[in-house]
Amino acid sequence: MNRFCTQNANWNIIPLTITDQQQHIDRYETLFDSIRPGDQPILYWSLAERPGLVLGFSQKQEHLNQSALAELQIPVYRRRSGGTTVLVGPQLLCLDVILPPDHPLIQHDIVESYRWFGEAWVAALHRLDIDTEVISPEAAHAQRALLKQPETQAYERLMNRACYGTLSPYEVVTGLRKVVGLCMVRRRSGSLLQAGVVMHWESELLAQTLGTTPEEQALLREGLPKRVAGLDELAGREVGINEVIRAFEEVVTPVPEGA
Repeated sequence: MNRFCTQNANWNIIPLTITDQQQHIDRYETLFDSIRPGDQPILYWSLAERPGLVLGFSQKQEHLNQSALAELQIPVYRRRSGGTTVLVGPQLLCLDVILPPDHPLIQHDIVESYRWFGEAWVAALHRLDIDTEVISPEAAHAQRALLKQPETQAYERLMNRACYGTLSPYEVVTGLRKVVGLCMVRRRSGSLLQAGVVMHWESELLAQTLGTTPEEQALLREGLPKRVAGLDELAGREVGINEVIRAFEEVVTPVPEGA
């Protein structure tokens, strides 16, 4: 049996939707609020039709470069999950996975609940001849430990203003460069797991909006490309969004007996 699914895990797949990011947020929150025991798990694919910044629930918008936001006319949104700023738009394919509370993919251990999701993405990208791996909890924690070291603390805090400038357990990486970012919201009513797949990486907009001084912006322009990799770079070609969606769905969908 496919280790990423269960015998009865026939997914309710909502095809790719391209619209304003706030509509995506409203839709997946509605789906999450309405999930009940015994319901089918949900896959909701999305792209934001225009670039925007999505903040974690505890982030403060006033810490962004307000003049750059106004000049570039970049909208700012907020999500329920934690973490730092994500740049959404046509270059980031997003997937929301909504699991009912009795689903076997939900683990008691919060960190281990990410493992199947990250490994499924590694398997999906392998189908596209893109070699990645999940980062272990130990390696992710070692990277985060740089935040506590005096000689690296200021730089790491700056890079960590962007979600893709930091690493969490079981995210998908090549070396220490993030390819698929993950986050989660857990409630009694179920789990919402979210993935952002970098189709193509550009640092400029994040550098302008997260850097509050020219010096910070220069560091972000130089540093973020060393921490993120787009699928196009790894594949040596432009990777189609439908290719990625199909590969992931093939990984997590049960194969009929006798097929």
